[in-house]
Amino acid sequence: MRLLPALAVLSLLLSGCARAPDPAATAPTPAQGSVPAAVDPVQAVLGASQRFGQLRSFHASLRMQGPRTVEATMDFVAPDRYRLVTDDGPQLIIGDTFFLQRAGEVRQVPVPPGLLAQWRNPLPPDLAPAQLQVEDLGSDAIGGQPAHKYGVRHASAAPDGMLYWINAQGLPVQIEREGQTKGETFRITLRFSRFDDPALRIDLP
Repeated sequence: MRLLPALAVLSLLLSGCARAPDPAATAPTPAQGSVPAAVDPVQAVLGASQRFGQLRSFHASLRMQGPRTVEATMDFVAPDRYRLVTDDGPQLIIGDTFFLQRAGEVRQVPVPPGLLAQWRNPLPPDLAPAQLQVEDLGSDAIGGQPAHKYGVRHASAAPDGMLYWINAQGLPVQIEREGQTKGETFRITLRFSRFDDPALRIDLP
């Protein structure tokens, strides 16, 4: 069966073949204050990833640039509910079922188990500190809020690694990656917000 458009987009976004849009599109907004540098940048990044994996809900915006530009948003509500919004409209994945909504009808399509599990932890959960290289890139701001920026490399990441912004609460607020697939270069930016927001709900269609 042909992969459904929303799933195809999501699979590509999760495949590690990406990074951010051009600098002008993601230039930080000045913010008051700053997030101090961590004593141990590796532990700062690992800790942020682990805290993110424990969240009960969050919102993510995605922008992918390559041969064409793709933009999407996603909401997560624990334990296993995801709402993906693309140009095709909203689609839901609950557990291992994709609820395809089209022309007023809803079809239930099985998806591979754990397809979206990577969203719960930006880094591999079994990654050891010795496998991670982190460079402190200084204070920055995301969406007008102070953050600290790190360059991150590990064996399972794209060759150029990724950029990681952590806020004052020790959570990742933006991740950028880049890479190639089928000879084409892609850039992705993921921006996170609405951490543990009780107003986020994902109901069955």
